[in-house]
Amino acid sequence: MAFSSTPADSNNIPIGCVYVPGVGFKALQGGTLFTDASSNDSAPVRVEEAGGSKATYSASILGLAPITTAPTDIFTLTGSATKLIKVTRVTISGSTTLATQAVIPIAFVKRSTADTAGTSTAPTIVPHDSNNAAGTATVLAYTVPPTTGTLVGVIRNFRTTLLLTPQTATDFPVGMPYIEDFGMRPAQPPTLRGVAQVFAINLNGIAVVAGWLFDISVEWTEE
Repeated sequence: MAFSSTPADSNNIPIGCVYVPGVGFKALQGGTLFTDASSNDSAPVRVEEAGGSKATYSASILGLAPITTAPTDIFTLTGSATKLIKVTRVTISGSTTLATQAVIPIAFVKRSTADTAGTSTAPTIVPHDSNNAAGTATVLAYTVPPTTGTLVGVIRNFRTTLLLTPQTATDFPVGMPYIEDFGMRPAQPPTLRGVAQVFAINLNGIAVVAGWLFDISVEWTEE
């Protein structure tokens, strides 16, 4: 049985309804009726999780070998002149050819002026949807550290383990990467406004040993 007519706004769009692509406007489905202590009736709206609609991009590098003398920023995401950039996910893992595993201090930092100089490559920016426009953020992976921009502050400090590279055909050590989901909760993700602002993965100037390799992936939205 069809519902009776629903009040509409000045554009004749039904109030309290949702648009169903390919179908039209439909009434929202409510949950169990609730009556509070003041006899006010209400009901929750039934919803389901769906994939996000924001233009989303990723970039990654496998086996990044930073300089061995006091490296600072090794991977940066720099903002856009035309879009608001929001970092949603970062994944870091790595390996070492040393005889033992290495525990590495890593920081996620935000900068208010862009890094300059250094030796870097630009990992490919991959749109999550082929209908997305080309990504406008800048991604760089450094083998020689840049002259770092002005530090706003440290967003995260943590330690991660570089796995021992297999020494034999049957020696395959297994470890978990460090994963940061900035976009999976109501708090604001790191946000870059303009080409001067930078989200950087930083090695705190530690003495890197030859044979340390980093695998890094960053995901962000542009809106």
